[in-house]
Amino acid sequence: MTGLLLSLAGLWILLAAVWVAVWPLFGERRATQPDADIERQELEAEKGRLLQEIHELELDFATGKLSDEDHAAIDARLKGRAIEVMKRLDALTSQTRPASHHRDVRGEKSYTGSEVGITR
Repeated sequence: MTGLLLSLAGLWILLAAVWVAVWPLFGERRATQPDADIERQELEAEKGRLLQEIHELELDFATGKLSDEDHAAIDARLKGRAIEVMKRLDALTSQTRPASHHRDVRGEKSYTGSEVGITR
């Protein structure tokens, strides 16, 4: 009789150990990162990349590697995209908290040239 009780106790301990080991596989899933956070991170990365490209463009132009026409075309494209990304980031931010930046009459953030690398 004692052997049977010890076997049952051992079985319960074994089942508990198995349950503890496999429960994370079937238990509650971790909350995934919200889509807005993922989009914000992607936009922040793109903004950083664009600002770096604008900086490199200015260096290339200053060292004479680019003509005036090439510089103007690339500059307009990069700065236009940078402004689009910044506006999208502002839109995502305003969905979660009020913005403290200056807004123009249409309610859009007003960007100064220095925010997108304009130095002229």
